[in-house]
Amino acid sequence: MGTWRLDKVATTGTDGRTSKFSQPNIYLFTKGHFSIIRVEGDKPRSTDSWTTMTPDHVVDTYVKQFTASGGTYDMKGSTLTMKTTIAKNPGFMARANWISYTVKVNGQTMTLTTTATNEGPIKNPQCPRIRRR
Repeated sequence: MGTWRLDKVATTGTDGRTSKFSQPNIYLFTKGHFSIIRVEGDKPRSTDSWTTMTPDHVVDTYVKQFTASGGTYDMKGSTLTMKTTIAKNPGFMARANWISYTVKVNGQTMTLTTTATNEGPIKNPQCPRIRRR
């Protein structure tokens, strides 16, 4: 499937909104495997040495503003199911996490609409849009 970059996420429901992503991120899809690494937020992370940061600044820079996960995926028709096997957040590895999306591809753009997770159907789906790098 290739190398992709997240550029926005639309959230549905009564509090629906669209968030643009300008920070570094990469979505890699190879035959049956995926890896997602991204910086969260709309500002670059601090480049200060962690040794000079306050504990709150360390948590913000190294924990809250960074996401990483990987695992396997299965594509059946327009449904993509991803199963996390490694993640920055150990909670995602402690159980059989999976998430399903309906996929729409339009040229160099792919929109993923969340439909369900291992915890059940999604009430207010998120719709990440990724672009081929």
